[in-house]
Amino acid sequence: MPLPRHVLVVGAGLAGLAAAWRLSRAGCRVTVLEEAARAGGRVAGDRVDGFPLEPVPALVAPGDAALVAWIDELGLRHELLPAKPVVTAFPGREGLVDVELRTLRDVARIPGIRRLHAWRLVRLPRLLLRYGPALALGAAADAESIDDRSLADFARLYFGQSVLDRWMAPLVRASSLGDPEQTSRVQFLQQHWTFGMTRPGLLRGMLGELVERAASAVQVVTHCRIDRIEPGSDGGFRALAEDGRSFAGEALVMATPAPACARLAAPVLTTPERTFLEGVRYAPSLAVAAALCRPLVPRARLALLAAGPLAPLGSALVEPGFRGGRIPAGRGLALLRATGDFAAAHSGAPSETLEKDLITELDGHWPGFASSVEFTRVFRSRFGAPRFDVGAYRRLARFRRVQTDRLATGRRLAFAGDYLVHPSPEGAVRSGEQAAAALLGPG
Repeated sequence: MPLPRHVLVVGAGLAGLAAAWRLSRAGCRVTVLEEAARAGGRVAGDRVDGFPLEPVPALVAPGDAALVAWIDELGLRHELLPAKPVVTAFPGREGLVDVELRTLRDVARIPGIRRLHAWRLVRLPRLLLRYGPALALGAAADAESIDDRSLADFARLYFGQSVLDRWMAPLVRASSLGDPEQTSRVQFLQQHWTFGMTRPGLLRGMLGELVERAASAVQVVTHCRIDRIEPGSDGGFRALAEDGRSFAGEALVMATPAPACARLAAPVLTTPERTFLEGVRYAPSLAVAAALCRPLVPRARLALLAAGPLAPLGSALVEPGFRGGRIPAGRGLALLRATGDFAAAHSGAPSETLEKDLITELDGHWPGFASSVEFTRVFRSRFGAPRFDVGAYRRLARFRRVQTDRLATGRRLAFAGDYLVHPSPEGAVRSGEQAAAALLGPG
């Protein structure tokens, strides 16, 4: 099948831009349709008075292969890399405790983990080897065979309650806004398999720089709210905007949150596709980016704070400013991210109230933090992170099989979004590249 001459991409977040970039590089004409005033989606932020204020932490790890490779392809390696190492901290009886997690033995140093439970972590490498192919990011077809137990049940059975409460649960609540009592064990195992115990690093710039560079390389139509997708007269697709504009393409990538895909593309979807997309759940996100009048740490510190289901604050990334760095020298920057449960329970509360709650919570762990805040920016999203609860990988595997069958019949429609791979920037980029590969075909 020849390459599509013109591809429509609905959604200019990381997933949509990654798909557009790859299709454009392959020689396709691409038009990206975005309802907002600019590209970026859930990672869009701003630089205010020299401070990079973003809704998600600009962290990378060696396992972020697709993200790092894309940074390189976009010519941003010198601007964003190498990433600066970040130390991880956990709450202890007398405040936050830094723990360098290089091996599983280091988990025993996390405050509150019982020594016997830490010893039982020797089982984890053997389990990873047993599950093998199921642990690759995006390997839904293999992962469905072990998508039968929550992370909480899995951790209690193999390792013990303290490992769940003090390490695994805070990690999941911070990284994916999930509830370990419902999150599939597959998500944690895939994350551990891909990223391991490597220390995360902080980009030298903003994720927004990646978005801007990618958007500048393709045609992005902003302020374009799509009302529906219809079949085109020539076998392609038409995207109809609310303001009456119409866009036609031989192929289509839907890169919006899953419920929006189900609604907008309903006329071109099969019943199993609509059922899957309508069933994807999201945790809402709430984040506070705070510019600080002084550096509170000598190096970047990521505190994983959510030790219980009712905890309001999931994580806090605090970094110092220095000459030539990404924030003003002699100042500081913090990104406070609420847990998904807290954000959901307070979806109707004013942003000012929630901002105060999160800052007060961190001040309890980090005395003096509140008095260091100069100004803030609050970020909220209904679609903060997709939930990969028990059963999600089985449903995703069935959806993937439908996609393969429909592509084989000649329908040039693909989907991109972190709900298809992993709730992270890496997952979004990988999903976009997979969507492009599906439309480009073998070779």
